[in-house]
Amino acid sequence: MASDVGFSVIIPVHNKLPHLERSVNSVLHQTHKNLEVILIDDASTDGSSKKLQDFTDKRVKVLRREVPGAGGYAARNLGINHARMEWVCFLDADDEWKPNVLETVAQLAATDGEVEVISWSWFIKEGNSQSLNGFSVLHKKYDCKTYTLIDFLTVPPPIWTGAVAIKKGRLIAAGMFPEKDFTRGGDMDTWVRCLWGSKKNVWLNQAMSYYHTDSVNMVTRKEDRNPLFIFSPFLQNLITTTDDKELREAILFYQNRYLYIILNGRVYEGKNIDYKLLSRMHLGRQALWLGLKLHLNRLRHAVGLI
Repeated sequence: MASDVGFSVIIPVHNKLPHLERSVNSVLHQTHKNLEVILIDDASTDGSSKKLQDFTDKRVKVLRREVPGAGGYAARNLGINHARMEWVCFLDADDEWKPNVLETVAQLAATDGEVEVISWSWFIKEGNSQSLNGFSVLHKKYDCKTYTLIDFLTVPPPIWTGAVAIKKGRLIAAGMFPEKDFTRGGDMDTWVRCLWGSKKNVWLNQAMSYYHTDSVNMVTRKEDRNPLFIFSPFLQNLITTTDDKELREAILFYQNRYLYIILNGRVYEGKNIDYKLLSRMHLGRQALWLGLKLHLNRLRHAVGLI
């Protein structure tokens, strides 16, 4: 039965005091009640530590780390290690869920014994405006859709940290989140490793999460765009060892695409093109087109058109 499906919801907290009630209460107010909430105080200094003690629901467990970890990855891993439920979800301390997230996911998990990764649509929200994520826009005609690692690599990602449930065993088998070197992109690296070994992955066309882009202390604002996740040891090894031509081409496409996203983001910040990084693109028509777009955007920025 769907009511028997249990979820461990992990929320890392590092200096997110203004948003804590919104985030944590959106989980505690779920219509599906078979859950635990694991709050990881990642060495907060803004009063968040004290605020966490106000959440007295018996389903809440508070853990503390004395030294904050980059990207919240070590905090998430601590939560995974303490999780008691079969399914694990994540929510950043400044984002939120609709009340029906876990009920909807539990209905699928209870009827499909093979599925190990379930994701859903989400809104990107800034102030009073919001937009649907790219994968959901592209696949709006479907009620749900299965996807593979190749799909993940070649289209806008169907997974975001606040819009995915993964079996705990799959996360552990994949090596969980990277705690060393990564300051950004560690979640992408984790999804790649999870999808590589999972039996079945399903996306639900229901927008049930909100990604707030106007929050305090956001990693995406503090940390520079880093290409490490694009050339992670796992992906680099997969390129050289796989006999699957389609998978290899998908990896190369993914690496070129995200190199462009990083370089173009820096252009929009007024920075020069990093030609050393650009040279890591795999040559071909895609690389030529992306390189041309990048230089056109640099020129447009220089003359004040963007």
